[in-house]
Amino acid sequence: MKKHLFAAAGIALLLGCTDTKKQEKDLLKQVIAVHDKVMANDEQLMKNKILLDSLIKKNAPNINKDSAQVYLKLVDDADNAMSDWMHKFDAENKGKSHQEIMDYLEAQKKLISKIDTQINVAVTGSTKYITQIPAKK
Repeated sequence: MKKHLFAAAGIALLLGCTDTKKQEKDLLKQVIAVHDKVMANDEQLMKNKILLDSLIKKNAPNINKDSAQVYLKLVDDADNAMSDWMHKFDAENKGKSHQEIMDYLEAQKKLISKIDTQINVAVTGSTKYITQIPAKK
């Protein structure tokens, strides 16, 4: 009877460990999915950043320089937030407990989702501004 009890406890322990690893892996996949979505918008963010910077540096007569600088700051802040997140993100989480890993990944998911919103706002606003600039005469 004790042999069966120990075997059952061992199997339960192994299944429990596997389940926690699966939870961690699934949550990591969710974080990476949001990251990938953000990176899809990053190209447009960079295009807008380059265009705004160029318009400001050339002191283009057909722009409101103050407005252009506001949108450039919006774009820069979003780009810096993404860059900062990518440099600090730790996908390995070595030496941490299951709960620490889950807490970390949940916090990272919230943070990258916030950055996603920030980038969307920056892309939408700066694109709208850029497309409203009158063409040169």
